[in-house]
Amino acid sequence: MMKMLAGACLPTLLAMSLVAAPLHADGAATFKRTVSAPIYDSTKEITLEGTVQSLATTPTPGRLSGAHLMLSTSQGTVDASIGIYVLSGPHATSFASGQSVKLVGVMTTINDKSVFLTRQIQTEDGTIAVRTEHGFLITPGVKGRLARISSTGGAR
Repeated sequence: MMKMLAGACLPTLLAMSLVAAPLHADGAATFKRTVSAPIYDSTKEITLEGTVQSLATTPTPGRLSGAHLMLSTSQGTVDASIGIYVLSGPHATSFASGQSVKLVGVMTTINDKSVFLTRQIQTEDGTIAVRTEHGFLITPGVKGRLARISSTGGAR
């Protein structure tokens, strides 16, 4: 008799705990998502003209990852973030010290340091797109993938 009673109590106890779990879940801590303002504000875009002092490709603590052009302008030296894809891939570009460039982008502060988020680089050889108008780095092959997705009606 005791075995039968113990055998019936276990499934009853499990059923009650399953019913009680959703009731208890209402009082559980909720996940709060914090949304920060975007770093890249296209309404604040400016154009900088200057000459390349140096090109930094090694990571530095406290600085955005990717390559940086140190640009000498009439206002002083500017740290311009150009991402990692400009220097690699089939359309890789190189920059020489003393080369004249024109950069379009937004000046911002990251980790208490001023940095110019470059959207577009204009050289004597042409124009290089680095970021979208919303500030996202352009990766190689994205345009082809986007064209395939839109022509097929979506990714499948």
